[in-house]
Amino acid sequence: MSDHPYDVELDPRYTSPGAQPAQWTETRTTLAEAELYWISTVRPSPRPHITPVAGAWHDGALWFCSQPHERKVRNLVSNPRCSLLTGTNRMDSGVDIVLEGQAERVSDARRLEEAAEVFRHKYGPRWDYVVEKDMLSGSVGRSWAFSVAPRTVFAFTKGLVAQTRWSFAP
Repeated sequence: MSDHPYDVELDPRYTSPGAQPAQWTETRTTLAEAELYWISTVRPSPRPHITPVAGAWHDGALWFCSQPHERKVRNLVSNPRCSLLTGTNRMDSGVDIVLEGQAERVSDARRLEEAAEVFRHKYGPRWDYVVEKDMLSGSVGRSWAFSVAPRTVFAFTKGLVAQTRWSFAP
């Protein structure tokens, strides 16, 4: 997984005159430090499904966990394409970020151990995951871990409005 975009574009249709593109390092920091994300998946019907998740930036991707019976997991099993969003609900300040990619279920014990440590470090004792076979288990239940490497990331800067788009190698 590459943590570096190979293309960046400032969309003039959605950008104020004089605005500069967002910086990838700052955008990645915002992705890493956010406490809450919204994940958008598609049901088999094919209606959209959007729900909040906790997540962590690790190994060039955004990770989240969910119990196998949950709607978002069932959606991802049939269609792994998804979007993860974070940002602010303010109109004139801050930045909103949309990460598009494909969710990959992670079952490798070494990668799960690393992810568990990242979640513990970020969220503290309530995310006290331990690896059990191919799942993470803790106070929030037994969960599958997913990694979403970015294919495209958008940053919507507010105030002096700008829409920056980064593309990543597949």
